[in-house]
Amino acid sequence: MALVPLDAALAPDDLALLRRLGDAAADEGVELWLVGGPVRDALLGRPVLDLDLTSEAPAAELGPRLAERLGGTCGARSAFGTVKLRLGRRTIDLATARAEVYPYPASLPVIVAHADMADDLARRDFGINAMAASLHPRRFGELLDAEGGIDDLNAGGVRVLHRASFRDDPTRLFRAARYVSRLGFRMDGATRRQLRRNLTHVDALSAARVRREIERLLAEQDAARALLTAVRLGVLPAVEAGLAAPEVRAALRRAGARGLRGLALLGALTYPLPPEHSDAFRERIAATNRQAQVVRAVVSLREAEQGLTRARRPSEVSAIVGNAPREAVEAASAAAASAAARRNLARYLRMSRRRTPLDGHDLLAIGMPEGPAIGATLATLRNAVLDGAVRTRAQAERFVRERLAAQ
Repeated sequence: MALVPLDAALAPDDLALLRRLGDAAADEGVELWLVGGPVRDALLGRPVLDLDLTSEAPAAELGPRLAERLGGTCGARSAFGTVKLRLGRRTIDLATARAEVYPYPASLPVIVAHADMADDLARRDFGINAMAASLHPRRFGELLDAEGGIDDLNAGGVRVLHRASFRDDPTRLFRAARYVSRLGFRMDGATRRQLRRNLTHVDALSAARVRREIERLLAEQDAARALLTAVRLGVLPAVEAGLAAPEVRAALRRAGARGLRGLALLGALTYPLPPEHSDAFRERIAATNRQAQVVRAVVSLREAEQGLTRARRPSEVSAIVGNAPREAVEAASAAAASAAARRNLARYLRMSRRRTPLDGHDLLAIGMPEGPAIGATLATLRNAVLDGAVRTRAQAERFVRERLAAQ
């Protein structure tokens, strides 16, 4: 029987906790299993961060008993029969092995029966996620692999388990892109064909679910690569057709080289979109206020790209950028089609980190009278700082006195 190298993959505290849980479950006459992603990552020699557990016993009954034995607490049962064990600083999902059906595309699954572990693994998305490791004290780490997941790992393949899998849960389309990107794996031919045939089912996902999937792509360690993979596979173009444009891939490559993440990377993704497509994208994902602010700002920066290309000084760029969020400017500095615009924006971003040496109180102390001249002088001084003409406090004071003397 193959063993999952939990000792090497788990942090010592997590390993000790799983052993205690396995012992406590065995005392209750139940076998507890570590399932899915943690098993996959352990077999790949990757760190295991999340702990997902399953047993054939009802989680709502087993969870409180395990929590009591280990001095923790057990949260309320979810609609899918899962409970959360809170043990010290750790929160662990405990599920009941189950079979389920999806009444229609993108619906939440309906649990039709409790099942054994082999059946529970068979209902999952991909072979690489359909493995379990026993936590029973006499079999700790033994691998249960009824769906050929270990063969997929050895082949570096992402293989969907069911013909209707992507139809049932179109979020698996996004998940496939994440695994291909994160693990450097390839989809087998049948999986790729099924993915392409089911891209239209993305339309059945709610805006909130699509946004969460895009946020998960953005949270990947190499998020630019994850987005590129989702574009190449057709998953993101299924959300907004304009994302299939070659300019989107070019923008994401440059954004990845710049190390952009989060909102800046979202801005780079949407920068090449014409305004009407950008608006449609925002609406399709029900963008948060901050996300919408960044996406709208990159539209304005794209429309101003000619001016950004012609700018000679950072202060000129600043006048064009205005109050755009920094993430939008970072996005444009990577995604703009014009190399000159990209250079000018990158220089502006570097210079904008420099603080203006004086504030309004300093100007009053120098002798400038109260009034609108204070704000105007600070704006002029800020431009001088951006352009590198003023670097020190002494230079700033001289700059202000010269303007006072000229009045």
